[in-house]
Amino acid sequence: VNGEAILVCGVNRHEWDPKLGKALREESMVRDIKLMKQFNFNAVRNSHYPNAHRWYELCDEYGLFVIDEANIETHGFAKVVHLSLLQNDWRWKKAFLSRVKAMVRRSRNHPCIIGWSLGNESGSGDNSRACA
Repeated sequence: VNGEAILVCGVNRHEWDPKLGKALREESMVRDIKLMKQFNFNAVRNSHYPNAHRWYELCDEYGLFVIDEANIETHGFAKVVHLSLLQNDWRWKKAFLSRVKAMVRRSRNHPCIIGWSLGNESGSGDNSRACA
């Protein structure tokens, strides 16, 4: 970060509240950040999709590094055919690129971002290489 090596000590976080489900309030986000900081975590991976805009602002404010993750998940094919089935199907390239571009555009100006994930349990192939 800024030309210096860092030690990343992070956790995965689903955007979820035990009472409100996916309808998170800011208080819940702040509680998550404070809990992470309390246990000396300095980074979080947004599992498995970009989070609410306010989350990134709070991570900027509290100094929490973020690895953003594109909403690409294809593990449902693992039992049927192969995890990387859609990764190697040119007909899905536009959809992969669209999701990754949208993620990068929405979070690229946040200082908390230290990396982007091309998806969760989505294998590898031509489409992820095109996104990289």
